[in-house]
Amino acid sequence: MKKTLFLLVASALLGSCASEQTGSSDPIENLVSYLDSKSFDQTHKRVKYEGGAILKTNTEYYGIGATPEALKSKEYQNLPKERLQEKLENIEIQDSCLRAFRWGCSFARQCYHKENRMLDKDTVVYALALDGMDGERIELEGADSYQDYSVGFKAARAATLKVNGTKQYSQWQIQYITREEKGRETPFNMRPLNDFINRMMENVDSVKVYETSYEITHEDLGGNPSLVGEFAPDEEGTYSGKTTGHLYVVPEKSAKDVEEGLRFCVKNDYLGLNPNQKFFITMDEKGLVIGRNEPLTFSINETVKHQSLYAERSVDGHFYILVLDETTGAYCLPRCWKHIIRIKDHKEYFVPGGHKPNKDGWINID
Repeated sequence: MKKTLFLLVASALLGSCASEQTGSSDPIENLVSYLDSKSFDQTHKRVKYEGGAILKTNTEYYGIGATPEALKSKEYQNLPKERLQEKLENIEIQDSCLRAFRWGCSFARQCYHKENRMLDKDTVVYALALDGMDGERIELEGADSYQDYSVGFKAARAATLKVNGTKQYSQWQIQYITREEKGRETPFNMRPLNDFINRMMENVDSVKVYETSYEITHEDLGGNPSLVGEFAPDEEGTYSGKTTGHLYVVPEKSAKDVEEGLRFCVKNDYLGLNPNQKFFITMDEKGLVIGRNEPLTFSINETVKHQSLYAERSVDGHFYILVLDETTGAYCLPRCWKHIIRIKDHKEYFVPGGHKPNKDGWINID
């Protein structure tokens, strides 16, 4: 009987993450601690890392909810007390964000603030430069773009807040960015991830492995919107190509340990030991993506070797790991890559023993 993977590693991960929260006079640091204390249902969180000579950490928080005016309607007043309380808490979270950025505007090195009110739509934008980096000029980027979508400061520490709302609902998004010098940049090295996969296959029972092959044409992009998730054209701007890889399906009994082990591998080997490698990492509650920066276009005549890994748990209890191998022509990744192992002739083929996912992304696996 093989062992379940990485119990000791998981314990180390949990221990390394434990830290005491201390109070701060910095309104943005206080806001980040406040948002981190909220549940995923109240505040969605995603962290993006870019490695290199400078390690950039971009923590995103976002949420959506009804406005105070909407809660006065009969529709909301008839909600159960618990549901109504959730709506009120969502409003309080957004109000806390606005209060912190208003205070932070006078606290920051530089502040950009803009509000638009047109018809029934409101837009509020704040961008703060909190700390500078030695020898680097603080610069505002993206101002006066469409609804200031990409506005932000190039600084050692910066934060942005965007709020869009109508009379009925309001949605908000925060980016908290830190940049740290890490020395000479080195290429991304896939070896720790490959070693992790090899250890998993040796130590975890009943992991299933499927070769994946995704072949798309331009018709697939518009003909079946639920089919294609990520894509990139070939060098001639067309969308015909093939992307291959391997999908690992970890059974429910081992899914948690494998996920924690993979997260520890990423945090230790890349963020901890080699933050100066040229990589990108995205992490949220469901999973992670790690790899080198992929080209914006791919070659028709030359096969591009990937160095990237996708990992995500599903509502079926399994943990999925997709390692991309190579692409010839246009690049494609299915929207539901956890369950699709093949795309050919405009049709998707699912994991054996399963069926097409429903709206919640669930699929049966024998």
